[in-house]
Amino acid sequence: MTSAVEPGNDRPVMRVAVVVGASAAGLSAADGLREGGFEGSIVVLGDEHHQPYDRPTLSKTLLASQGPPELHALRTPERLAKAGIELVLGRRAVGLDVDRHYVVTDHGDAIPWDAVVIATGSRPRTLITGEGERLPVLRTPEDLTVLRRAAARYGEVTLVGAGLIGLEIAANISGHKVAVTLINDLDLPLRRLVGEPVAEAVRDLHQAHGIDMKLGVTVTAITGRAGSYAVHLSDGSVHRTGFVVVGVGVDANDEWLLGSGVDLDDGVVVDSAGRTNIPGVWATGDVARITHPLLPGTPRVEHWTHAIEHGRHVGLNLARGTTEPYTRAPYFWTEQYGRRFHNYGRVRPEDEGLVVEGTVGADEYLVLYGAGGEFHAVVSCGCVASLRGYRKILERGGSWADALALASTKNPDLVVPAPTS
Repeated sequence: MTSAVEPGNDRPVMRVAVVVGASAAGLSAADGLREGGFEGSIVVLGDEHHQPYDRPTLSKTLLASQGPPELHALRTPERLAKAGIELVLGRRAVGLDVDRHYVVTDHGDAIPWDAVVIATGSRPRTLITGEGERLPVLRTPEDLTVLRRAAARYGEVTLVGAGLIGLEIAANISGHKVAVTLINDLDLPLRRLVGEPVAEAVRDLHQAHGIDMKLGVTVTAITGRAGSYAVHLSDGSVHRTGFVVVGVGVDANDEWLLGSGVDLDDGVVVDSAGRTNIPGVWATGDVARITHPLLPGTPRVEHWTHAIEHGRHVGLNLARGTTEPYTRAPYFWTEQYGRRFHNYGRVRPEDEGLVVEGTVGADEYLVLYGAGGEFHAVVSCGCVASLRGYRKILERGGSWADALALASTKNPDLVVPAPTS
């Protein structure tokens, strides 16, 4: 189909917007479209049969709870109906026709669009045993059920990967009186995300709660079956366990776009506004490889808050015909053993950390990260009241000196070390 052109305006008239992905990012994009004044049809496609739900709770409150898991709906049917958003579930996109403007699904549907927002997210990588079994991950409610049943049956769980998902599983499943072993290739979990001082505190916190951490080793092979796995490690040792869960990162759900002409690079490449290289095609959430003033390169940001904020931003731009750049500071949080960690910005390998509030390892503390006079990130355990000021500095492109000035108002006794050469 070809979009009509508004008289006296070379901008195509947008009557139908299709959002591919009933995710936090996709639904936020739909909300942004309505908020921005779009009055046409909005169709949201989701490949799962569940009503859209809050996925992060799977590794947080739902895993920690004892009763049957109750999914937290992202949008009620009533809210979607009031906004005039059509939700089509159980339909997986398998192709995008950018010439005739169709989204093609695995059911043979050809859904027309004047604009499309790609919000298909990502999927967990997994490992395959020597016997050809694909090991479980935690991504869906069905995965949660498998994990809880296995933990109850075997009384032990081994986690491969100590990223956010692995650490949250360890913290929450251990509350079910389950023995937990965590294997990670880095010597400190989350070192790249939260920096060395906080990563050390996270390691110590898990060990204090009885987690057996095998750090600085990689898995070379896994053999056996549920109830009797042998995990072979790079140091020559063999770890035996009843159940294995994998948390070694994710891959973008972008293969359905191959051959479409949309620029891909382990994700959908977009500009600072959220546009792809194809007119009328936008992308948001985990699947989007973005341009951002606070992030080096063009990374994918795989965090829930980013999905919400970037999705809304894309929807607003699309509805209003604007190309406003997205500049909100990337943010994530994680709760482990009752302590909530926060991160704004992005810690970089060259950064030095400076503790400006509290003591690392205590109940509350705050660490600033930067290098070469630049302020890159703030990471805290608690200290919520302080975070807003540092976020504002990050978002206006403030310097390390600006961050230190704010820190000094909160801690007049702060001693700032001389910069290293």
